[in-house]
Amino acid sequence: MTTNFDLAPPPAALAGGGVAVPIDISTIDAHLTFDAAAQAAHGAASLAFVVGPTAGRPVFDLRQTVTQVVLDGSALPVTAVPLVDLGGGPGAEVRVLDAVLDSGTGHTLAVGYDVGLPASPPGGGYPPHLVWSGPAGARRLQWNVGFTDLAPARYLESWVPANLIWDQYTVTWEVTITGTTVAHTLITNGALTTLGPNHWSVAFPSRSTALSTLIEVRPADELLSQTTHVALPAAGRTITVQAWTTTSSGIDLAAALADLSAWLVEDDSQIGPYLHGDRFVTFLLQGGMEYDGGCTATRGTLRHETFHSWWGRGVKPAGQPDGWIDEAWNTYHDNGGATVDPFNFAEPAQTLCSREPYSRITPGASYSGGARVFAGIAAVSSPPALTALMSGFYSAHLDRLITTLTLEEHLVARIGAGAPDVVDGFHHFIYGFADPSPIPDLWLRDDPGHTGSEQWTGRFWDSPDLWIRHADDGGTVHQAPVAGQDNWFYARIRNRGAGAARHFMVVFNVRQYSGVEFVWPSDYLPGIAAAGGFDLGPGQEVIVRARWPAALVPPAGTHACWLAAVLSRADRPVAGAHVWEHGNLAQKNLTIHRVQPGQTITVPFGYLAGLARRLEVHAPVQVRQWAFSLRPRSPGSQWRSPVIEGSTRPASPGRTMPLAHGQPVPVPGPQAPGSTVAVFAITVPADATPGMSGVIDLVARDERGSVVGGIAVELTVVKPTGQIDERLRQ
Repeated sequence: MTTNFDLAPPPAALAGGGVAVPIDISTIDAHLTFDAAAQAAHGAASLAFVVGPTAGRPVFDLRQTVTQVVLDGSALPVTAVPLVDLGGGPGAEVRVLDAVLDSGTGHTLAVGYDVGLPASPPGGGYPPHLVWSGPAGARRLQWNVGFTDLAPARYLESWVPANLIWDQYTVTWEVTITGTTVAHTLITNGALTTLGPNHWSVAFPSRSTALSTLIEVRPADELLSQTTHVALPAAGRTITVQAWTTTSSGIDLAAALADLSAWLVEDDSQIGPYLHGDRFVTFLLQGGMEYDGGCTATRGTLRHETFHSWWGRGVKPAGQPDGWIDEAWNTYHDNGGATVDPFNFAEPAQTLCSREPYSRITPGASYSGGARVFAGIAAVSSPPALTALMSGFYSAHLDRLITTLTLEEHLVARIGAGAPDVVDGFHHFIYGFADPSPIPDLWLRDDPGHTGSEQWTGRFWDSPDLWIRHADDGGTVHQAPVAGQDNWFYARIRNRGAGAARHFMVVFNVRQYSGVEFVWPSDYLPGIAAAGGFDLGPGQEVIVRARWPAALVPPAGTHACWLAAVLSRADRPVAGAHVWEHGNLAQKNLTIHRVQPGQTITVPFGYLAGLARRLEVHAPVQVRQWAFSLRPRSPGSQWRSPVIEGSTRPASPGRTMPLAHGQPVPVPGPQAPGSTVAVFAITVPADATPGMSGVIDLVARDERGSVVGGIAVELTVVKPTGQIDERLRQ
């Protein structure tokens, strides 16, 4: 069973002892019966769920009056599901089941309850209604679910026992109205089956969350509807679009459908494929609220709510702290999607994403204040570039709920030179953090002996704080990356400053050739991936990781370099900095080979030609007499050294330049300055003993003799029989 426990709030200690723990629900089956004769309603629901990795008391919510609780067939008192504040504050309480369940175990919870208006805080433009009218025997029901982001506990839990919005599950509603001769209509974005007069079943798929389900019930003679069909180019299918309103609203459904059809095609073309099957439904009357492939709206809010079927209910927030994203981006889009407004850090900090995991409200500032954040990001890229980045983010998260951190990681990795400004923007205007004082000083080790100084004169091209894993397994031993599958970047970040880093990001990049002089930011940005973290105190360290997508892992045999840079507010590398000049930068140029006696291996590497640089080999004593040389990368090429030092003459034109341990030679290459690629070749003697190994460094020095770069090659001699296993590892 696939679960979303990695997105769940953490377990929370209870005041009376014990711990409240998240559960992952797989199915919700609910039956709501509305008795017109009694003008009352009752609900019966069951949840199938599994407990998370921590044993404890399960967390869920229901904002109705509970009359029955049954766990795994055994009745519990109705007091066994009290409302408890786990940190979200007034109105955001959750129900905590008074039963300690083992981690990883599966259970069924059945709940009976009286149905009335939900005991949730008020708010929203179209609040829930449960209204009876008319004479006995011919009573009329007006009922709508009335979800809103702007008040806590106002999603599915208003009517049905459910989880917080990080969880996904199938939902089945059965709705029955008894004791009336008046025919009613149920409007929904779900799969509707009519079971009889005033009796329906509505099914929602497994990607549904507590945000998803639109249900509106009214007398049939009080409703109008029109239907059309729209071909969506990115989704590659034609969907049915249905608009409803009341007979008294005066809304022109034909005009609304024409606008809606155009917007659906535009959104599908510009953002990505529509995810909600073959239907879109809207109920036009008042307010505005989005659902999966549907909305309640007015003519004025319909455009905004339609966009939400991509942003907000297509790609969905993993928690209420992430609900600002779709409202901010939708508002930026409503405003034309072309606004540029540079960040002004003299303005007060703004909190759109609370760090409280049990927060259950989307801040009102998410609309205009959030749109300004996107305008600030557009200022360090461009509106078209930002739109493309957001569409890429959408496409990468079609089946995965999103967090604020995953959005920031996406933007920071891909936006280019503006990445530090994006980190600062999120710090101040999304997380609401003040400028740090005292400031943190984040760093990665360049070498096991590195203690944190910005300037480092030792070996720096094989950072022990960078490594690769084949899986997201938490391992700390470096593994050779495997082509054709996802790999994972890992980095260990340390804080040697006097202040805490409330928020930081690490950008990872891969250069396709081992290099000897990488420069910030041009060699680091845009990156392949990024990973973020929070609250790294003085003297503390933390490991972060990011997925290296299979499509971006180079083919087997590629020799490359891993680069990483850590960014936080008030702590970033200066432009033009090299790894050895700034603690926020790190690289790993370690290439690993298993070689046979008599074999020659070659390692392409990048360098800057036309500069006063010297190369030398540093080899351990056991391999010091092996043959080392430099070669041009292109077959048939000839080059010479452009540098004359003292009485030393340039190398004669040719195809190889021998190297020996500790003996520097001028860098060969073309006369014109610029980036170029050469090959470092190592020949293993034919009589080399299997098991012999060593790490060989090719070191670059400037005209003063200072080390400015290097690459490392680790060789292990194996028996001459069998297949050679040669892999890249950094």
